[in-house]
Amino acid sequence: MSALMQRYVPRTRRVIRSLIQLHPAPWRWKVGLEAGLALGLPLGLFTVLGHQGWGLQAALGAFTALYGASLSRRDRMDLLPLVAAGLVLASGLGVACTSSLWLSNASLVVVSAVACVVALGFRLGPPGPMMFVLVSAVSAHLARPKELGGAGLPGLPLVGLVAVGAALAYLVIIAPLLLPSVRQRHGPPSGLRVLYPRFKLDREAALMALRVVVAVLITSLVSSPLGAHRTYWVVLSAVAVLQASASRRLTTIRAVQRMMGTLLGIGVFELLTLKQPSGLWLVALLMLLQAATEVVVARNYALALLFITPMALLNSTAGHPGNTLISVEGRVFDTLLGATIALLLFWLSEGLVRRLPLFSQAKPSDAP
Repeated sequence: MSALMQRYVPRTRRVIRSLIQLHPAPWRWKVGLEAGLALGLPLGLFTVLGHQGWGLQAALGAFTALYGASLSRRDRMDLLPLVAAGLVLASGLGVACTSSLWLSNASLVVVSAVACVVALGFRLGPPGPMMFVLVSAVSAHLARPKELGGAGLPGLPLVGLVAVGAALAYLVIIAPLLLPSVRQRHGPPSGLRVLYPRFKLDREAALMALRVVVAVLITSLVSSPLGAHRTYWVVLSAVAVLQASASRRLTTIRAVQRMMGTLLGIGVFELLTLKQPSGLWLVALLMLLQAATEVVVARNYALALLFITPMALLNSTAGHPGNTLISVEGRVFDTLLGATIALLLFWLSEGLVRRLPLFSQAKPSDAP
């Protein structure tokens, strides 16, 4: 017993310490500002026009601004149209396959597979395949008929709004290039062929992609029978845990951070809803939460979830401020379910991975 304690107690302490430990990464103030503006521009515009719901849909395209954050603006000018096109296509596929739950689940698996292969093979960088999966899953939920558990919104306008949000996010990123001083500072573009010279899906990346796709398939199939509030919340929780690393220790830490950060984030949500924000106040609050997420996420994922969780809940309860308990309980259950499935899949696959010739030379795991 003492030997077991000596083995696992230090590991448990490391996991607990990871909840509050800040990684030696920069505070991403510029990325946070851009992300907040990219979200707020379509949301604020449609809110002023009296259609805040349209703005929330268009905000799905705002995730375009999160990619290529380490590149110069000239390089992002070349990269982001491809990202935007990918998000719009993911939304379109999600909308096109809402006639049945089976077809919808199959489309989400396809989007996950393509997004993982492309993002990991070309080393696209954060936030990786996550946002493509998110946009597809949310679009499918919004366009799915109510009798199938969706919101029953018109599909084609939804895809158009995602495209509008992506275009506005692109403008947020490239608008500073109108200034000669900014153009001079950033210099000429490197070109996508230089930034992403070749596709290479090595063993570790292939393993991560495979786990994410299998997790999407499993969570899509079991969420409804297990009583999930929103299937895509379960899916996204599993993807978030598995997409970051093929390391046993880091994946375990990520799952714990996802669970604990969500629980703490619900407390932040409850505080924010005391004033029942709506209209432009809701726009400002969502912008602030999005910006804060991007500022801190590289330093501590659990800290970022203090902002991600209330942002997701504010989105889901917008227009229904007096009925938040069901969404809060659903968020807790769905997050715990998704993270648990991700961990079980990771640990169960460890033994199998060692026996597969394709992955036998890969050594991505270490002790938690």
